[in-house]
Formats: sequence, C-alpha cells, structure tokens
Amino acid sequence: MRKASGEGYMVLRPDPHGLHAARERIRGVIGELRLPSDEADRFLIAVGEAISNAYRHGTPDPNTDLIRLGWRHDMGRLVITIKDNGDGFHADPPFCPSGRPGSLAGGIELMRACADDVRLISDDGGKVVLHKRVKLIPEP
Repeated sequence: MRKASGEGYMVLRPDPHGLHAARERIRGVIGELRLPSDEADRFLIAVGEAISNAYRHGTPDPNTDLIRLGWRHDMGRLVITIKDNGDGFHADPPFCPSGRPGSLAGGIELMRACADDVRLISDDGGKVVLHKRVKLIPEP
C-alpha cells in the first residue's frame, strides 16, 4: 500500500537550479502517491506556476532571498506550500505587482484551474497553498 501520510520541506535559492530541484522533488512526492498521470501533470503545472511566481515576484534580492517549499499528504489530501520574501499580493484582477498588465493574474488563474483549492496569503511575504485530493488505493 502506498504511504498514507508524509511531509517534507526544502529551502531553495531563486535560481534555475533551485527551481528545478523543487519541481523534481514535488514530482517525486506526487509519484509516490501514484496519481493518475493526467491529474499529476495538472497539479505539477499549478506547483510549477507557484514556484515561478515566487521566483519572479517574491525574491526582491536573489542574492539573499530564499523560497521555502513544504508538502504534506494525509487523509487523502496533498498540500503544497510555497513561501517567499516578496510584498505579498491579492488575486483580484487587474492586480499586477510588476506593473505589466496580466503579469500575475494569468498564473493565479492557471493554478486555480489545475489544483483543487488555491489559497493566497500575504503575511510577512507571499504564500501560496495548493491543495489536491488524493485517492489512496492499495497497490496491486
């Protein structure tokens, strides 16, 4: 039977190597849960977008700022948390922190389309919490 619960945490630098490591780690977590490939791919899109947004908008000083990534799965639910040092945000269009129209709203809509629930929290930085329902089915 696959794992009924688990959690983890990593801190990454806002650079291509850190972003890649984070995506690969979450890909591994999702793989352990053995989600159907279409569900896994959709959720990975949401996670990738949240990590990219933290990189683009939440690390004002890439030499000192870090991105924190946490995950936990239990009771049929996978929760991914991405936290950065940015100014935070709200998701009411036409909000765009970089001054470019549509620079963030499209990513948030993509996350909402690919995850079961998306929470956006502005408190001492920005935080995105992504939820995915997971059916725990015994392995054959």
